[in-house]
Amino acid sequence: MTPAPYRARTIVTHGPESTGKSTLAETLAAHFGGILVPEYGREYCEIHGTDCDAQDLLNIAAGHNAAVDAAGRKTDGMIFSDTDALLTEVWSHMMLGESCFKAAPPRISGALYLLTDIDTPFVQDDLRVYGEDASRQHFFALSEAALKQYGVDYVKISGSWAEREAAAIAAVEARFSGMLTP
Repeated sequence: MTPAPYRARTIVTHGPESTGKSTLAETLAAHFGGILVPEYGREYCEIHGTDCDAQDLLNIAAGHNAAVDAAGRKTDGMIFSDTDALLTEVWSHMMLGESCFKAAPPRISGALYLLTDIDTPFVQDDLRVYGEDASRQHFFALSEAALKQYGVDYVKISGSWAEREAAAIAAVEARFSGMLTP
């Protein structure tokens, strides 16, 4: 599979639910002046519910890929993607015990992944499923294992919200120093 040309400038927030991925992606897009691609899975589940089967998860991955593609056509700058198909594969392992990607592996959208740690309090909402400590630990382990399995560049983001923001900005600056304008 040939990577899309915008992949070289895409940053993906990756990790378990309620670890600040959306907030971090929004903050980074505002800080660097990039395009934000919101989490498509949340929108999908608001309409269809959280009892997802393999086809639902493939639909989520396809919808998110389409949104990242659209963003890539609109900018020559940075794209900040709140999750991607790789995290959808992790969700598949959490929900179904196996990957929903039988025909082909999930598309790797980012040049840099920011893995959000579970060292923040879990905040329940109508769509969140895995709030227990053991589930969060398992979800985090699967998230990191997926990054390692596909050999993607990632930085673990931990600590307070201020520490997370600072670490994420530093990671983006280090990875994309040649693309940033003063």
